[in-house]
Amino acid sequence: MKKFILLAITGFATMLSFNSFKSPTSDPQPPSGYSGAPTQSRYCTNCHGDFALNTAGGSVYATGLPTGSYIAGQVYNFSVTITSATTKQIWGFEIKAVVAGTGTALGTFSTTNANAIVASSELKHNAAPVFTGTSYTFNNLKWTAPSTGSSAVSFYMTGVAGDNDGSETGDYVYSSTILSVPIPVTLGDFSGKLGDYNATLEWKTYTESGSKHFEVERSLDALNFEVIQTIPGAGNSNACRSYSYVDNNLPKNVQQLYYRLKLVDLNGKTEYSKVIVLKPSVLTYIESIYPTVISKNDIIHIKMVSDRAQPSMISVYSADGRKLIQQPQMLVKGLNDFTVNSFALEGTGTYILQIKAVDHTESRKLLVR
Repeated sequence: MKKFILLAITGFATMLSFNSFKSPTSDPQPPSGYSGAPTQSRYCTNCHGDFALNTAGGSVYATGLPTGSYIAGQVYNFSVTITSATTKQIWGFEIKAVVAGTGTALGTFSTTNANAIVASSELKHNAAPVFTGTSYTFNNLKWTAPSTGSSAVSFYMTGVAGDNDGSETGDYVYSSTILSVPIPVTLGDFSGKLGDYNATLEWKTYTESGSKHFEVERSLDALNFEVIQTIPGAGNSNACRSYSYVDNNLPKNVQQLYYRLKLVDLNGKTEYSKVIVLKPSVLTYIESIYPTVISKNDIIHIKMVSDRAQPSMISVYSADGRKLIQQPQMLVKGLNDFTVNSFALEGTGTYILQIKAVDHTESRKLLVR
């Protein structure tokens, strides 16, 4: 009997000693369904219930998840951070991605973090790490967006900051939500070229998710755009697709044009492409006039660049607006070199030499001494 009592006391003492000096490195995996997602609406406060949800001073948030729009099929590397107003020692989290407003899971989670696991379409801590501090971050987490479709996604997450006393008392629980909608189109290169009589626009898409159409917009000043054409989209596509449009109704007498695309999806969501500037490869302009200070009967030498073969008219006006010289001149595409005789000028003073082509008019001053 004495031997039995001695063994019992020794065993009890051993248990006390083990519990006194053991520092646990993990908590069990939490149950599923406590992320706060709709249809569940449960949080970790069901167990860690000493304090109200989101008690001031702490938070849970994700970094790296799409926070406005997502790209179909894109893999997002993210992390979850839990913070606390006071020093804590053990940390946990749970996150679920669902179709916005429902409890239906959307996309897939994965991880290479040994302290995290995927279960029941949720990502959560597998072995809650022990770390003394006011925050802890779970890294190496991934969410893969659905490859097709146009559903908005909501990420619901909870985080626990615990005191590691072996119980569920004294722990804080925080929650947060991220809403993201799919980008209707992943746009590739958008470019264009201005020709003699039209502008050719080209663009590519790498993915389309519920895309409805593209609105081609044009501007003269990069501020005020007008829709000039609507091009149907592909709807849903994960293949590279090419689009083009030829603008045959160019405004006259412009040196450059601005274009952009308005991307519209089936839900009415819109986004804009970058603005591109198109200039003709060859402009029509006066390169030089020599001399500009002349005597009566001098020969005026003119060099002019034309963007096309076109007729033009060279006129010289007096200071009071009377036309004194008129000379037709056929221009070739590229550099033109021709002369004008000043014999018809009336005397000293200032005159205006004007060259008027099909879509271009330019004037220079002449001084007769």
